[in-house]
Amino acid sequence: MSETPLLPTSDSMRQRRRERFNLQQFQGWIRLVLPASVVAAFLLFIFTTSIVDETRHRLPLKQPDVEFPDFSHYKFLQTLPHTHFPIPSSVPAYREFDSSLSPLQQTARADFSTKLSSDPVLTFMSTNHVLGVRGNNDEKVIEWGAWMEWIVSLPGGREWLEDMDSYWSHIDGDESNAEFDTWLKKSHQRWGAYVPSDWKLQGKYYKIARSMSQEHYDYLRSLPLVLYAPIAHTYFVHAGLLAADPTREYSDPKQPLSHWPTTANPEEDRLVLRGLQELALLNEIPQNQDPWVLMNMRSLSKDGKVKEGKKGTPWAELWNDVMSSCSGLSATEPLTIPSEHGSTTHTPLQCFPSMVIYGHAAARDLDVKRWSVGVDTGCVSDLIMLFKRLDADSYQTYSRRLTAVVLDAKSFLPQTHSATFGASLHESLILYGDEGIAQVTSVKCHA
Repeated sequence: MSETPLLPTSDSMRQRRRERFNLQQFQGWIRLVLPASVVAAFLLFIFTTSIVDETRHRLPLKQPDVEFPDFSHYKFLQTLPHTHFPIPSSVPAYREFDSSLSPLQQTARADFSTKLSSDPVLTFMSTNHVLGVRGNNDEKVIEWGAWMEWIVSLPGGREWLEDMDSYWSHIDGDESNAEFDTWLKKSHQRWGAYVPSDWKLQGKYYKIARSMSQEHYDYLRSLPLVLYAPIAHTYFVHAGLLAADPTREYSDPKQPLSHWPTTANPEEDRLVLRGLQELALLNEIPQNQDPWVLMNMRSLSKDGKVKEGKKGTPWAELWNDVMSSCSGLSATEPLTIPSEHGSTTHTPLQCFPSMVIYGHAAARDLDVKRWSVGVDTGCVSDLIMLFKRLDADSYQTYSRRLTAVVLDAKSFLPQTHSATFGASLHESLILYGDEGIAQVTSVKCHA
């Protein structure tokens, strides 16, 4: 007997129809939603990618611990060949000095930034290949220029810098500006980490560097900290140089002028000995290896620390004490050395004296000593200005002159006549070097 197939019941048929309907409905929903989802996902991808890309171009990736590159680019020493000395004659040199400084006279102003940013000044210096040394104000401009080169190399740096300049170049960044600070913190806070602390965006040094031509910037950056003329036994430096470590006795074996160089025989040519010692003075006195000292030093404290202010012992006094103690190859008896504060007795040192010519000390005006000449006579300082130093609280009057020491053949050969002083020290012959003389001359700066 065969089995009769079971017919579907009405309930099972309804269940199947319901399942087929749900499947069709789901498939229709998929056909409807899937394209929209794909489009939405694509748009979200594009939007997210654009934000990430914009962020990468607006902000450097390394935050907030920024490792700054070297912005100083120091050139420590430039040695002048003997062909630079002596110049032919002091008389034509004076006339050339007086006439060629006409553009500098016309552009010199009370404020440093006005003078340095003046195209005629740097054009005159660079096109005439005038040798010079780097000073403390030059250093700030050089560092800002190097910082700008670095910042524009970062993704988005150029755009940020141009954006800031377009909105804020009119402000004095050296003064507090709450509106600028708010803009920087709210809109560009993360870029602030790329500005060294205590640097002033839109300050005068920033603006000088920002507006300076590449030619002028390259010239400024090429200036060494020290110019050294071996044939003249002379150093040129912006602020100062030490003849001995002021924290030690002059006769201490670690002082380079207390003994002949260990690599030399005292019986050798004295020029060789002098040259070796003059280089040792630069390389073995620790303070002379510090660029800040060479560009900022004015005085020494009682414990021998270098000071930027004018209070304390002028570093040039130490220089002249040491150089006056140099006895050459023969003297062994104690030396009695006259000074501004009376005579002092020193143990003779195994060395030959050297000259140093410097600036940066306008408060001391033209400062002529036996082995040093300070030539800062306030050409680019206010006629009467207030020293904003912690150790100075009085007004200072300046000569407002541009001064030079003219070195010619008479400066390096024995002279039978002594120094002669004109109507003022600014127009005089002074003792120079071993037995020579030099002419001091100056021109008045225009206010």
